[in-house]
Amino acid sequence: MDTNNLNDLSIRQKGTLSVMIHNNKKTIIAFLLIIFLFLLGEVVVSDFLSVGQVLLTIKLSSFIALFALCQMIVIAAGGAGLDLSVGFIATLTAILAAMIMDGKNENLLTAIVVALIIGAMIGFLNGALVAYVKLPPLVVTMAMASIIQGIINVYTAGKSITGKPSPILQALAAQSTGIFPNILFVLVFLAVIVMILLYKTKWGLKLFGVGTNERTAYLSGVNVKAVRLTAFIISGAIAGLIGLLLIGNMGTAFKDMGSSYVMPSIAAVVVGGVSLNGGEGNYFRVILGSIFLQTLTNLLVALGWGDAGKWLGFGIVLFVLLIAYVSDRRKR
Repeated sequence: MDTNNLNDLSIRQKGTLSVMIHNNKKTIIAFLLIIFLFLLGEVVVSDFLSVGQVLLTIKLSSFIALFALCQMIVIAAGGAGLDLSVGFIATLTAILAAMIMDGKNENLLTAIVVALIIGAMIGFLNGALVAYVKLPPLVVTMAMASIIQGIINVYTAGKSITGKPSPILQALAAQSTGIFPNILFVLVFLAVIVMILLYKTKWGLKLFGVGTNERTAYLSGVNVKAVRLTAFIISGAIAGLIGLLLIGNMGTAFKDMGSSYVMPSIAAVVVGGVSLNGGEGNYFRVILGSIFLQTLTNLLVALGWGDAGKWLGFGIVLFVLLIAYVSDRRKR
């Protein structure tokens, strides 16, 4: 091997090492933030670090992490991607699934299929408008969220939402095995599938390639439009399934049950250190970001700040982390 090849290899190894150190640094930061909040909470509120409270925090953060998965996949595809419709897709599918299941296990499979189809169809519409019509993702998904919200309001106007989840779904989303919430097992299983999909399949490589450099991916033979379309379809389908888990956890469907998760899901991606420019996605860090946000919420509620304080806290944290990540990128 000649000197030039050795130099090239050395440069690549240094670049890979730099990326690994940077990613580990983000993971450590997320861990430290969570530990800091739990310790602060223990000082302010008694039993904040109790096993029951910690497990409850993880259970509630699991739903944020599920919605954040939708955001991470869309963001990873680049193009300033965000999906503001996921919470409303979840609400719509929850309402329809409640009617279909009506508390019976034999209707669960039908409800799952309906949720998947509706979520994927809405995701397809979002993706087609973004990838092929070239409309901004923020505008498209915001408009779609408004349309879905309108449909829900018209459908539920003047009448109560009927139906309830099946016992199996309730056990999966709301109950525990031993001391561990069952939704945690769902999240772990999903995290493994996601990591395999993103890092061990050609589609995952294409997704990151498109997000990193759209033109280079196109010149390499990647169908950029199809990849971004698929990202939105997957996001919509996952949001549809989350709607089932929400109704399983809450026992009933209601308007706006999923809308409150939209902004936290985006925040979890940012706290997890995922670049909003696309081209990357570490779901483990996103889960840590979700736990951090739920812990912060619990702490602010314990301090009596309420919803206003929660959103203020979210905003401050996001500003600080965005400034830190941008400054770190410039240094590199």
